[in-house]
Amino acid sequence: MFSFRLLPSTATATATAHGARLGRLVARNVQIDTPAFLAPTSRGVVPHLSHDNLRDHTDIRGVYAALEDFIEKGIPGSPAFQFPGPLRAFTGQPSSSLLFLAARRCPPVPAPATNTDHSISMLTSVGFRELEVNDYISCLSHLQPDAVIGLADIPAKKAGKNRMPKMVDRTELWLETLLRITEGSRTPIFAPILPIEIEQQRLYIQSIAEEMSTRLAGLAFYNSTLVPDMPSELEGLPRFAMDDPATPHILLQAIARGVDLFSLVFPTEATDAGFSLEFEFPGKVEGGEEGKRKPLARDMWAGSEEMKTDTKPLVEGCNCYACRRHHRAYVCHLLAAKEMTAWVLLQLHNIHVTELFFDAVRKSIADGTFEEDCRMFAMAYENEMPKQTGGGPRHVLHVPMHGCDDQRNANGKID
Repeated sequence: MFSFRLLPSTATATATAHGARLGRLVARNVQIDTPAFLAPTSRGVVPHLSHDNLRDHTDIRGVYAALEDFIEKGIPGSPAFQFPGPLRAFTGQPSSSLLFLAARRCPPVPAPATNTDHSISMLTSVGFRELEVNDYISCLSHLQPDAVIGLADIPAKKAGKNRMPKMVDRTELWLETLLRITEGSRTPIFAPILPIEIEQQRLYIQSIAEEMSTRLAGLAFYNSTLVPDMPSELEGLPRFAMDDPATPHILLQAIARGVDLFSLVFPTEATDAGFSLEFEFPGKVEGGEEGKRKPLARDMWAGSEEMKTDTKPLVEGCNCYACRRHHRAYVCHLLAAKEMTAWVLLQLHNIHVTELFFDAVRKSIADGTFEEDCRMFAMAYENEMPKQTGGGPRHVLHVPMHGCDDQRNANGKID
């Protein structure tokens, strides 16, 4: 039901476990060629996209859902748990995509309460509350996700030396409990790797390699820089990055370390900000090595007057639905009118750009040119996304009242 295997590249003719690598994950007859990304969901839905748009205009093969999105006053009384079918039916996710379930969003909102030996703190739709470890495990038989991320004891603030051993002990105990209770159901489980120094969790990782590896479906890294330090016994498991790379440059660094799966937030963040992504891999350097680097995205709020009448697509040559059917001037008008269709079109475009990016990355790894192509990309594009200038469906910008020219400092206070 759930399998992963490394694929040889045309350059080496053998599968590699170190560095950038190709793989193929198969579950429920759905195939995902890696490196690849999962679309993070909000209450089970990819932001800005209805299910028909997701099905007809994207090639998303997997989504990431958080249990805290479906908890209201208590697990027994929450709609997702009262629904007679599994989580896929409750959210209406198509059968053509895999559903990965974790306790918390990626990235999570910091919770003020501390975790305990038997629970973690989380943010639900009705505020902060605790999720009992046993409740998380028991709900899996009802929700029936395609893969589960094990619980990790990660505090909201940076852990001190005295806190780290407790993090490791709790996470290991919770993983052992999850594996034991779900043994008969064959639920695919990803073991969490904590975001602390490798030496601090060496015994935990050794236990995974020696005692649990045959029962695990993969590894979930909360700090993807630890991937190269994994023991050889775990090289055949898919590696899922939970630390949310903020730009394509950081994403490429993680791929170069051997990460296979990502839950990418930056395409949706770009959509929220009114950006249309414009990068491709490996990209072209204009004007030689000293040429000016291009922006990763176009700010559709801060466009020139010419763009407001520009009938070119968002990106010339792009074959996404938004670029085939609409133009820059129309999207600018929709944003100015606060029409939600603007963010739908931008999301379709940004996901398409991200899908093409991963297609090109996989081809580059297969051809043995990935390292050189990454250097080309670094020379071709700026390191950061543009600064946001407009509002969005998830943003509230401060607008001074008429006649009041106040300025706010870094802490949000009026000077």
